[in-house]
Amino acid sequence: MKTYVEAMGVAAREDEEPDFIRIDLDDMPEDEAISLIKSLMAPPYIIQRHCCHHDEDSKKPCEIEVLEVVEK
Repeated sequence: MKTYVEAMGVAAREDEEPDFIRIDLDDMPEDEAISLIKSLMAPPYIIQRHCCHHDEDSKKPCEIEVLEVVEK
């Protein structure tokens, strides 16, 4: 299982791609990953933990947990 912290921006218009950052938690602790995301992204965005099981079983779904909604 791979675990990531991700941030998904909120696009201003439907035809815009939202900003997205994914940090592998093998590379740094979760609190550092969250701080890094906050230093790189402009609100609004959602920070979430993504536990990916696809390397174990391609049919097993990922688990996504919202950690923080940053509005301003």
